[in-house]
Amino acid sequence: MSWQDNIISIVIPTYKRPEALKRLLTSIDGSQVEGFNLEIVVADNDPLASAHDVLTAFIASAASKFIHVHVPEPGVSNARNGALAAANGRYILFIDDDMEADQDWAKILFNGAQEFDATLAFGPAFAVMPEAGNALYDYMQPLFCRVRDYKTGLINEGIATGNCYLDRGKEALPSPVFDTSLNQSGGEDDALFDHLIEQGAKVAWIEDAITFEHVPSQRATLNYVWRRNFAWGQGPTKQAADKGLKGIPEIFKWMAVGFVQTTVYFVLWAISKLLRRTKSVQHLGRLAQGVGKIFWAQRLSPKLYGV
Repeated sequence: MSWQDNIISIVIPTYKRPEALKRLLTSIDGSQVEGFNLEIVVADNDPLASAHDVLTAFIASAASKFIHVHVPEPGVSNARNGALAAANGRYILFIDDDMEADQDWAKILFNGAQEFDATLAFGPAFAVMPEAGNALYDYMQPLFCRVRDYKTGLINEGIATGNCYLDRGKEALPSPVFDTSLNQSGGEDDALFDHLIEQGAKVAWIEDAITFEHVPSQRATLNYVWRRNFAWGQGPTKQAADKGLKGIPEIFKWMAVGFVQTTVYFVLWAISKLLRRTKSVQHLGRLAQGVGKIFWAQRLSPKLYGV
């Protein structure tokens, strides 16, 4: 194993978002965790290396140590795997290029995970919409958030790779770590979490490890809300299917949940749409999640990466 126990690597895959990347780096540059060395690993997944100029200029005056790798073949799994291959730390903190970290995020997430001896740990991501005071965006905003009602402590599910801690020294990791067949559709993080949890990995929720996801205007649309939530809905049924024959009962369970969810939220969406209520966008998102649980086949997965 080539990683070092005294290093924490903050891993960032980036794809054609140089200005967003600069905002993120500004929020985490100079992060410190007592007793550990930190490095920031940026994997530029644009074949044209669009992050190069922004990253080079930022590194010139940065307080943190940086590792910059170019992973030219597009794909979210490719980008994450390329970054992990370059990272020196046993401990990984994942954050996405459209995000921004709250003060002391790295320290809070790392120390929280260590307190619970966790292999995986997650914190909340609050969505920041492209325009304040827009009623439609206000109702859309919760559908872009990744938050839970948990208090800080051990939980029994994986959340998402944005704002995630991983200890590479506990359970055996798959090879490659992120499934490259899921490069465009996503779900590569769910597959990894499921793999680790099946081995008995402890998972923690750290409610004070706060991040923000900045939603660009091209994503703040009903079409994208549907596609994103449909893909989220597919997640639990697809994970059950990945277990083979022993996952069949779970497949039926999640499809039944999806049927109920689809029925309820179709009615709510139709009523709110007829009444021209902006809340209809929330019902649309929940409806999409229900439909995704029913129509979970990989060939039906929307391509979200790079959008």
